[in-house]
Amino acid sequence: MHYFRTHTEINLGAIRQNAAVIKAYTGKRLIAVIKADAYGHGMICVAEALSAVADMFAVATTEEGMRLRQAGIHKPILILFSSLTEDAPQIVEHELTPTVADWEFASRLNEIASRTLKIHVNINTGMNRSGVHWTEAEQFLNRLKTLEQLEVEGLFTHLATADEVDKSFVSVQRKRFSSVLASNRVKIVHAANSAATLAVSDSHFDAVRPGLSLYGVYPASEKPIALAPALTWKARVGWIGSISETEGVSYGLTYKASRQTRIAMVQVGYGDGYRRALSGVGEVLIGGVRCPIIGRVCMDVSVVALSDTAKVSVGDEVVLIGKQGDAEITVDEIAHRAGTISYEILTQIGRRVSRIYIEDVGTETSLD
Repeated sequence: MHYFRTHTEINLGAIRQNAAVIKAYTGKRLIAVIKADAYGHGMICVAEALSAVADMFAVATTEEGMRLRQAGIHKPILILFSSLTEDAPQIVEHELTPTVADWEFASRLNEIASRTLKIHVNINTGMNRSGVHWTEAEQFLNRLKTLEQLEVEGLFTHLATADEVDKSFVSVQRKRFSSVLASNRVKIVHAANSAATLAVSDSHFDAVRPGLSLYGVYPASEKPIALAPALTWKARVGWIGSISETEGVSYGLTYKASRQTRIAMVQVGYGDGYRRALSGVGEVLIGGVRCPIIGRVCMDVSVVALSDTAKVSVGDEVVLIGKQGDAEITVDEIAHRAGTISYEILTQIGRRVSRIYIEDVGTETSLD
């Protein structure tokens, strides 16, 4: 393998398996959410891996949809958020499926489309960040019928609390959404994000819309099916040293040794997406043993404490997320220690972290 100071290994077979398990569990069409570079896993490679399983892909921006088309992805691609009118020509040219939530954008699409353009309409049932308010949906949908070049293929909503223990507001949103569906028939109705896909069966409708769970990470405590984590994040030991009692480490010398301590520099920092919030609270695996982060995480490197007996050499593998021997550090653990969520940890893994793709056992490809 080519030398990388830090890299991720992404198991495309695990992602395919997760998608197939989710599809079998729900019995519904699968809208695979691959926005934000497939949650840090690599949008194009993930789309290619899921081409035989996913019925549709979902992204957040017109640019993401264009990248997929330019990479040769031919499945329907839904843009989850209503775009600006300036994006309309690119949407039409690349045959993307836009989400429509305002009249000006809809009119512009209708004006430039040379043939029928399928659209989805986002119904705001309480998330209150985008979409047509559910009390105004009937009027808006009727108005859309006057635009001859547009076909409302889908209606959807987004559930605000599906990952919470208390799902009472999910029921409120579902009732609001159902009131809109009662008088509006379309081909595809969808509402279930990963949390709802796994835990709220009456939100599945015609299709489910998982994101995080495709990558083997559970969005909440419910785990009705077995998912396989797809990403391992590794780095290398770049230096080994020793500090005496009371000596400090890294910027600000916030860590002070209580005794003679062996230390190692790990070739990863917040410039790679390894959160500064892990300073003094994070752990990594070296030789299958947990080693604590000491001092502040720097832009390019971090420092860990080693046990007196650890046999560690420069160049040794360090696991930040994933398994090493019998030990494991999950993305959920990293998120908890950093005071954030797993979504943010995954999507903030930086561009200078090389991605290595595992197609099958023993087969690897890399993208620097």
